[in-house]
Amino acid sequence: MSKKDLFNTNNTKSHIKLRGCILKRLYEMFKEYPYAVIELRQIEEDCQTNSKELNWNLVYLEKCGYVELGQSIEAPPYIACSASMTAEGIDLVEDEDKFYRRFSHSKEEKPENRESHPLSSIDESKE
Repeated sequence: MSKKDLFNTNNTKSHIKLRGCILKRLYEMFKEYPYAVIELRQIEEDCQTNSKELNWNLVYLEKCGYVELGQSIEAPPYIACSASMTAEGIDLVEDEDKFYRRFSHSKEEKPENRESHPLSSIDESKE
């Protein structure tokens, strides 16, 4: 990979978008089934990526403390058999400003545009 490819803005944006998708998917699963884990194959499908891209982005999110990877059994081509959110990951997703500073790559995806945030489905009238 050349330096030009390494620092390609589109490459960086796609990884940021993928990480946001992973966290949103895990958050949705957490809300539905708090102790559940999700198979990496399901995240791969939901985020429309491939195992190679998914693997290294999951490791990055694990190193940040946002996800836990279940490595009790080997699950090629994935680096783990499952993933779940940590409390730190949940806090990040629920803090709209912090989430968008970290995982937004376009002006359309700011907190003002709540439709794209995982919390947008919560009925505000219940507050």
